[in-house]
Amino acid sequence: MFIGKRRYVIGVLSPVVGGYYFGRVLAGIARTVRPDGHRVVAVQTYPADLEREQFPDRPPGTASVSLGQVDGVIVITSAVNEATLLRIEEDGTPVVLISGRTTSIDAPVVTPDNEGGTRAAVEHLIAHGHRQIGFLGSLRQADIVQRHEAYLATLLAHGITPRPEWLYRTADNQEASAATVAQAVVGGPGLPTTATFAATDRNAIGFSRALQAQGLSLPGDQAIVGFDHSEAGARVRPRLASVDPHHDQVGELAVSLLLARIRGERVAGQHLSRSTLVTRESCGCLDARTGALLEGPPAQEGSTAWRRLGEVARATFDGAEARLGPGADLDSWLRGVQRVFRSAAALGQPPTQATLTSLAESTRALRPHPEAIEQLIPALRSVEEEFRQQVRRGEVPAVPGERTSAVGGSGERTSAVGGSGDPAAKAPRAPSRAARARAVTQTGTDVLVAFSAGCTQTLLARSGRLERTITDQYELDLDLLHADGRAIRALTWLPRGHTGPATLALWTSSEGAPAPGASPASGPVNGARTLEIVGTTAASRKATALVGTHVPVSKFPPPALAGEGVVFVVPVTFDQSDWGMLAIGGGVDIHATSSRDKFDHWAAMVAVALDREDRLTSLQRQQAALAEAAYRERALVLDLRTEVERNALVQDVALEGTWDWDIATGQVFYSRTWRALVGLPDDTACTGIEEWTGRVHPQDVRTVQTAIARQLAGAAEPLDLEHRLLAADGREMWVRCRATTVTDDAGVRARMIGVLMDVTGMPARERRGVAR
Repeated sequence: MFIGKRRYVIGVLSPVVGGYYFGRVLAGIARTVRPDGHRVVAVQTYPADLEREQFPDRPPGTASVSLGQVDGVIVITSAVNEATLLRIEEDGTPVVLISGRTTSIDAPVVTPDNEGGTRAAVEHLIAHGHRQIGFLGSLRQADIVQRHEAYLATLLAHGITPRPEWLYRTADNQEASAATVAQAVVGGPGLPTTATFAATDRNAIGFSRALQAQGLSLPGDQAIVGFDHSEAGARVRPRLASVDPHHDQVGELAVSLLLARIRGERVAGQHLSRSTLVTRESCGCLDARTGALLEGPPAQEGSTAWRRLGEVARATFDGAEARLGPGADLDSWLRGVQRVFRSAAALGQPPTQATLTSLAESTRALRPHPEAIEQLIPALRSVEEEFRQQVRRGEVPAVPGERTSAVGGSGERTSAVGGSGDPAAKAPRAPSRAARARAVTQTGTDVLVAFSAGCTQTLLARSGRLERTITDQYELDLDLLHADGRAIRALTWLPRGHTGPATLALWTSSEGAPAPGASPASGPVNGARTLEIVGTTAASRKATALVGTHVPVSKFPPPALAGEGVVFVVPVTFDQSDWGMLAIGGGVDIHATSSRDKFDHWAAMVAVALDREDRLTSLQRQQAALAEAAYRERALVLDLRTEVERNALVQDVALEGTWDWDIATGQVFYSRTWRALVGLPDDTACTGIEEWTGRVHPQDVRTVQTAIARQLAGAAEPLDLEHRLLAADGREMWVRCRATTVTDDAGVRARMIGVLMDVTGMPARERRGVAR
């Protein structure tokens, strides 16, 4: 397939490598290069344990991973600093920027049509009668600045002078900062606007929820339009009107320009990808007389029902502009729908089951948005009515493979098929108008069912992927909680459902040995640091031979370990620890909102496991040193304190009881070791959190409850506390509980997973205290 074509390695530097925005951009890049066999190395430049509420606008100082082996680089937003951009250009590597601004290098910049999308949103609010329209957003990102400038220009073009208090400035693009702004405004001078345009959907969602919590009604007290068309906006009530910037098409355009630069073509300037306004209830698009939602992109003046269906499909199918293969593009889909309606209107023939099955499959292939069927229904019914009107007027649409003759005496057109070539041969008389009208109605219903089937298949597939992801995360967490150093490096903890190659590489010290948790800031820069490849799942002879070797960070991952398609490179970091890099091969899910959490979670959990192993190894070395010193001194009796500390160490290593709390259902899984630790038989039924909290010593109950509540409220640090606990036999024991919480794709705390250790033997004066 790729004979005679040069296959390139496309580098992508991105703050994170998943989530709704970055994931969709990467999906567009991957989808564009796949047919020609190019590889994509997507490098995450921000830490793996980055909090949802924390997204620093200042990029990291150095980002040299993979830069020595790529043919071109796409830099997304604030992935790297100016010095890194200059170094890439000095190396002669072609660069394309996505939504970034720089004066350091002369590189093409690709952005969504921020100006056009913003203008459409603001003019839509003006059409609803609003004159006091606010802007919500953080002006620290190039895209947001463009949207703010377009907002100001649109207001002025309509004779509206913007006022300073209409600017609701947020700290970042997240929900929490927008909620803080809403609370301050409502609790202070009150809202000076009747409508607000938000620069991101997450800002809009946080702003909306905070206003509703203050008792305001949407869109009655404040109409809101966002920017991103994220699926989270479809889940809030009222649903969020939003500008769809088609992030995947931004990625497609960027990689097309980069390939042109790699081939030596001159490409410069700014390049725009189209944006579409999708209206929903939050902007006020509700017809009070009929209760009908005015959904989808506004219809073009004078457009036919058929054109309207195409507009809606183009806005609601994520694959509408993608190259999906023969017969799997939007034009083929539209022609198929038109063909079945023409057959019904001309010949009175509803579509066959095979035709409907094919239509359902092509609908699924176009990757419909979760709300696609809701928006397609009225457009399809309009097409049905248009064909029915043609039948009533005696018109017979042309059908591929058929030719129509003159209108018969009854006003019905007849058709002749030139099968025999005999002009005198007459085809059967065309069905009556009533029969053809009934066929059109039946076809409309059948096509709608086919649309629904295709959309449902997509939703079911997403549900299945989500279920698998939850299962994978659960298994991975438990495996890493108990993994030793060998298992961590051998990657035996990877989910069984993951099929792509994965490689773990750890930083090395100047002597060549792995540097435990070293910070990149302490080592050489500009790609001079090295990584030791400590484990891989790639099975080729070249790949396995690389285990144990050292490679410069600029050459990681080597081609033998990267596989085909897309490989994600994520820092193995947690808190102050930075262990190295995790390279994971796999595809990009354009719909998943949890991609960032998935790979970040894997890398962060590996860092936690390595931290734990490092601490245990350090303690074991200290233990060995104490034993050697005691031997040299020929001590006859170990000091009681040393013995107690040793016992505590052994208990910390061996007597860990795991538990897993499903917060939504209240069900808790307690391991066999946990039950034994508190004195319960293996067959004892215990599934509630009360099995733990009900045994807490009365004097420690409030502290434990407070610590759990902090976790459920979103505490940044994992739970880590010591308290007294009453075992099943009545004895009082000291235990240490450590736990981490897992959030779902909506940011809600869904699970809490932890371990319980018996630390009764530790001297009381050395206890760290009950709560951390």
